[in-house]
Amino acid sequence: MMIKDIKNYLKSVVDCPNWYVGRIDGKKDQCIGVYPARSQPKPVPIAIGGVENTTYNKLGVEILIHWGDAPTDAEEKAQAVYNALYGQNPEIGGKRVIKIDLNTSCPVYAGVDENGIYEFVLGAVIYYER
Repeated sequence: MMIKDIKNYLKSVVDCPNWYVGRIDGKKDQCIGVYPARSQPKPVPIAIGGVENTTYNKLGVEILIHWGDAPTDAEEKAQAVYNALYGQNPEIGGKRVIKIDLNTSCPVYAGVDENGIYEFVLGAVIYYER
């Protein structure tokens, strides 16, 4: 599973005019960026019998919701992204998701950028079948 797969899944369930991987275009008033987490989870222990017997892997991601000049609209969009992950077990990038561990109980307010656009952040670890 790759970061672009997470973006493509979210794009299929959350309405947003501009999606990015690894960065955003800060000139856009409404966009969502998906990034590899700065602190990735520990590697999955290799099962007895080797890698071929190890059934799952995990990927840490961070999601930036950069959404307009109204704080309530930004929070609503961030909550929509949160809800698209919380308690879900979708197929992402051809892999069955076992579990999604969100880092917080709600989207985290990150402030406003230099153009007055409100931003929220989510972090998650996605466990998926190999």
